Amino acid sequence: MLAKLILLATLYISQYIPTTFFIQTVPVLMRQQNWSLSAIGFLGFLAIPSALKFLWAPMVDRYQLPKLGHYRGWVICFQSLAIVTLLLTATLNLQTNIPGLLVSMFLVFLFSASQDIATDALAVNLLKPQERGIGNAIQASGNFLGAIIGGGVALIMLERAGFRGTLLLLALTLFICLIPVLFHQERHRPVLASPQTGKAYLQPFIQFFARSGMQLWLVILLLYMISENVSVTLLRPLLVDRGLSFADVGVLLGIVSYVARIIGALSAGLLIGRWGHKRSLIVFGVVANLAALLFILPAIGLSDPFTLYTICIVVSGLQSMAYTALLTAMMDRSQPETAGTDYTTQISVVFVGVVASTVLGGLVAEAIGYATTLVLGIGLSLTGVFLIPKASKSRNDS
Repeated sequence: MLAKLILLATLYISQYIPTTFFIQTVPVLMRQQNWSLSAIGFLGFLAIPSALKFLWAPMVDRYQLPKLGHYRGWVICFQSLAIVTLLLTATLNLQTNIPGLLVSMFLVFLFSASQDIATDALAVNLLKPQERGIGNAIQASGNFLGAIIGGGVALIMLERAGFRGTLLLLALTLFICLIPVLFHQERHRPVLASPQTGKAYLQPFIQFFARSGMQLWLVILLLYMISENVSVTLLRPLLVDRGLSFADVGVLLGIVSYVARIIGALSAGLLIGRWGHKRSLIVFGVVANLAALLFILPAIGLSDPFTLYTICIVVSGLQSMAYTALLTAMMDRSQPETAGTDYTTQISVVFVGVVASTVLGGLVAEAIGYATTLVLGIGLSLTGVFLIPKASKSRNDS
């Protein structure tokens, strides 16, 4: 079990390091060279692979690279491509080649998103049902730790080692994270026959959406994370409005919050195994949404450091527990032979909810205020939580 967890931890950490680094640094570099805010805003389109990766997930399920194993081979391929991209990016002259930097950013997102398909499928096949709670706790913790490394530690290194030195160190980190999968022996599994028609390509999607209760489950996926997305989106400008400096916000949300999320994810992993998957999903969902009401306090003016740190630690930890339970439930709804397609499709549905709630949350908050928007988001998320028993009953979940 320990070997499985180390393998999954290194894979999920590695996926978030380069993407978080580029998200944090490229807008700053572009602004320093007088790019307009509207042009910088279009950086969001470079993350399109994260939303559309379900389109090529069936190919990852169906094909394998010779002599490298199935999902293991794809992980090695895509992570190696990400490492090569970082090394090539380190050779760019940032003063004259911002377009080249944008191409590198897109490629990193593409390779990381594609690797995520294979990593999730590998995890579905690797973990037994009773191991999925702690396994998804490691996944969530790995994501958060990767974000700390790529978005926090790397930015500190940037001032000391420079852009080129930082990228070389990140490439080395990704290579170290690749070592466990190089020694992993993937269990043999039959490969689906090669598709000859468009119907064969669509078959995994048809089977996925035809499962009992799946339509209702997808509605739950859209709603479950809305309150977290709204609160996270609005919290940064809210803290700035309350007079916090960028450094204060960075420490609070970039370090303290992520550490709380890691602790929350690991705690959830232990409890999910004892409580069961459905019960944990419901309980953590309710508690996390009720805790999110605490964000109303800074919204109405209570912004002393003790209050802010207490709220962020409590809410971030509980939201992470709910997120870990959701990942576990999505894994339960993924078949081993089409794990990449099944899991990635669910992640993409969640991502649709993230984008919609992020965009609409800002617009609604501008019209009706922080506090009212937060309460609205919590209400929508709780609606998703209350639908879980009905969706689970159609699958005979326990």
